[in-house]
Amino acid sequence: MLRNVFGGALIVLLAVILLMSNRDWVLSDQHRAVADIAALPEGQGEILSDLERIVRGYGVHVPREPTKAQKLYRFLVLAGRVPPAQIGIDYERPRYGYSVREWTFLGMPFAWYTEYGFVLYSNNRWELVETPLIDAGHEMLMKEVGRDLRQGFFFPFWAHAWGWLYVAAVALYGWLYHRAIVRRREELGII
Repeated sequence: MLRNVFGGALIVLLAVILLMSNRDWVLSDQHRAVADIAALPEGQGEILSDLERIVRGYGVHVPREPTKAQKLYRFLVLAGRVPPAQIGIDYERPRYGYSVREWTFLGMPFAWYTEYGFVLYSNNRWELVETPLIDAGHEMLMKEVGRDLRQGFFFPFWAHAWGWLYVAAVALYGWLYHRAIVRRREELGII
């Protein structure tokens, strides 16, 4: 009985992931992400005093794909079934991060690879803006900040490969199902 509840929970979880994830349903390496490293302080200098302009003017603008639930909401708004939401278009203050691309399937990330490496980035609801830094830019930024922001950074791999947890849960369900069949056959004397 508990096995069936677990199987039902896996099905519901997959449906939620498919609806709420902005990742592709088919195998793809097109989902860009940034692992956050640190907030950048307000300050003086060529980079810190002009962060907003540097990121928006020289960054790579990556449109965010809406989730399936957001697409459904947009359809309902256009059909006049629900009122439109009032959403600001403000960007977050630029931060320092590590840029990757994810291999995704069924809305879940399974692997990643480095795209730009260490970047300045900002995002809002509609786009992610990444600004790769060359070595001279890193040197200048670290000098202005007063320390090397890359020191002690541990890449959060779990945020970019959690799809394997779902695969492991499905494998556990398969094993539990197999064990139940073996037990049932032993009780009936078939084995």
